[in-house]
Amino acid sequence: MIANFFNKTKPVNIINVVVLLFLFYVVSFFVEHTIEFSWGFLLNKTIYFFWLLLFILIFKFIIKKNKLTKDNAYALLIAVLILVAFPKAIFSSSVLFSNLILLLSFRKIYSLKSGIHIKIKLYDAAFWIGIATLINSWSVLFIFLIYVGIIVYQKISLKTLLIPIIGLATPIFIYFTYHFYFATLPVFYNKFNFEISLNYASYLAFKQLLPIALLILILTWSIVISTPKIVLVSNHLKFSWNILINHLIIAIIIIALSPIKNGAEFFYLIFPTAIIIANFIQNIKSTILKNVILYLFLGLSVSIYFL
Repeated sequence: MIANFFNKTKPVNIINVVVLLFLFYVVSFFVEHTIEFSWGFLLNKTIYFFWLLLFILIFKFIIKKNKLTKDNAYALLIAVLILVAFPKAIFSSSVLFSNLILLLSFRKIYSLKSGIHIKIKLYDAAFWIGIATLINSWSVLFIFLIYVGIIVYQKISLKTLLIPIIGLATPIFIYFTYHFYFATLPVFYNKFNFEISLNYASYLAFKQLLPIALLILILTWSIVISTPKIVLVSNHLKFSWNILINHLIIAIIIIALSPIKNGAEFFYLIFPTAIIIANFIQNIKSTILKNVILYLFLGLSVSIYFL
């Protein structure tokens, strides 16, 4: 059964997740695009897939390094299934690359608990958020996640409060200087329009409503059941859990404000959602229930392409 198969982080499980991602990637492309085949086209799409693969591998590294789940591949599997449930997210290059850059920031934020090189980590985390902001302006909201980490791990001081601001400003200032030198400042200013749309009519389409409804149901269930156990029992995870919940809130705000609501914006939910649900699944005693939840995600991801 699928729950037992992904119960351990083994190389074969990682390979299976990568193969699953590749299969969905190919199917998604045929569904979402009209194809005019050429060798250049094939090379371009192959390279793009490797960017997706890099996202998954860095995601796995962060989970393992910071012990955000137990030794299993549930989070990895769920991350892929959430991604492919929103086909537009797979092919939105700006969303993909901003999330890829943000992973480098999250790596630093979640490792603050080690207490080592705190100031360097704060600067690096904010620096990467600054770069992600130049790709997708709403990524700037993740600067608040750094301050959540500072508060949660009790690293509050004048220096730790100022360093993230300097780190965030550094790539933005360099980008400004470049456009100032070449007299192309309108390009720079256009990066910070912060367009907002509160029109959620597109989410009522069954193809989007179905995955959104399942995510809300399982995610809410996971938070309600897991939070008391982790906060009261788990010493090593409860601080990270606090950051994960705030991470989720920021991702939801970005989705709520996003000017384009075609499903691509749900990419920002993948990191916190996959980890939260994985923690819930790994602590379920009933193997049947574990399988039901995982098969629901798998069935949803497959059915989306027939709607």
